[in-house]
Amino acid sequence: MLRRDFISKIIEQMLNAIARLMKIDNEKETEKFLGVFDEILKTYYDLHSDEMDNLLLPDEKRDAILLDEKLKNFQLRMFVQAGFAYLKTDDLKQAKNCLSIIERIQNEHSDVFEFPTEEHKKLKEDIEKLRERLG
Repeated sequence: MLRRDFISKIIEQMLNAIARLMKIDNEKETEKFLGVFDEILKTYYDLHSDEMDNLLLPDEKRDAILLDEKLKNFQLRMFVQAGFAYLKTDDLKQAKNCLSIIERIQNEHSDVFEFPTEEHKKLKEDIEKLRERLG
């Protein structure tokens, strides 16, 4: 019970952090966006952005947050925006890591039906745009 309450509190805090990140225009304020993104990675995953590929490996502690159903769309949006920001800075390796993490999150929740909303549709379109740009 304590562990679940602790994770719920972390998820709540992370939702707030992602909401703040999404207010930053990743096109116009790319460096600021990536700086805040790096802070989120450090705070919630205990990683620096250059270690982001570790999110592709199973890790119980990190996966409790990365693969949480409540955070799914928020994290997908965060990694999509980070992928575009890395493309803008010509960091293809990090942009590809973002796409791989997106795919990992999607695969984890592939059996969960989600009622299609405008936001969900836009998210899927943005993921496809990122995939196309990474060719």
